[in-house]
Amino acid sequence: MNFMLRGAALSITSSDILRATRDASPAPIDGRNKYFLEVHGRRFPIKQVVRLVTGLPSIGFTAQDAHRILTRLGFEIFEGRVRSPGNAGTPRHASSDPASFVEPGATHQDDGEVRRLLVVFQTDEDGWEVASCPALPGCHSQGRTREEALDNVREAIRGYLASLREHDAAPPPSSEYQIVEVRS
Repeated sequence: MNFMLRGAALSITSSDILRATRDASPAPIDGRNKYFLEVHGRRFPIKQVVRLVTGLPSIGFTAQDAHRILTRLGFEIFEGRVRSPGNAGTPRHASSDPASFVEPGATHQDDGEVRRLLVVFQTDEDGWEVASCPALPGCHSQGRTREEALDNVREAIRGYLASLREHDAAPPPSSEYQIVEVRS
């Protein structure tokens, strides 16, 4: 399959991915990586996989680029989270509806219903702010600043919801979340 990656034309196949990872050791899981590809019984950070296959330095592309390439090749990407045993900690807020959160000052508009959606931010290994909407699987965006990432993920959410409406699909079921405090 042909891809453009930061202006470079690349031809990558799923076989190339399997070959490149066959004898490679996965990078250590140190908390900087959020998304992984499981192959040959091992979990590789997605940027490492694309770096192995292309020879490009990790700084030359984003995790979002790697995610796009690997999913287009048919690979399933897993979100890796470090979890502590049990549900230790005091919840600041728990809800059965993560769609109950919205930026302060949001108002209803005549052109559509205002939805309240939780957005989570994380700085990726390249210093970009990545914004994700957990209630809408796969709905992510990024920006050089948190404000830019928020503007971009708002647009991604609008597109996601428009696509659901266009296909007469219901939004995904709500899920519960909990913020945990841990003394380090």
